[in-house]
Amino acid sequence: MPIVNVQMFSGRTQKEKDRLAEAITEDIVKILEVTKEEVIVVFTEEPHGNWYASGVRL
Repeated sequence: MPIVNVQMFSGRTQKEKDRLAEAITEDIVKILEVTKEEVIVVFTEEPHGNWYASGVRL
């Protein structure tokens, strides 16, 4: 059972997340040859102030 974790900044609409989950699921089904019922996509959203790169807040 493939489980995909997507971490991103908060603020995307539910429609955008739905479309992204559908696209990710479609690709996993094609590449790993599993059914779409086996694929789980989990979104973790955090505010911009919680992300840093090279010690600098994004």
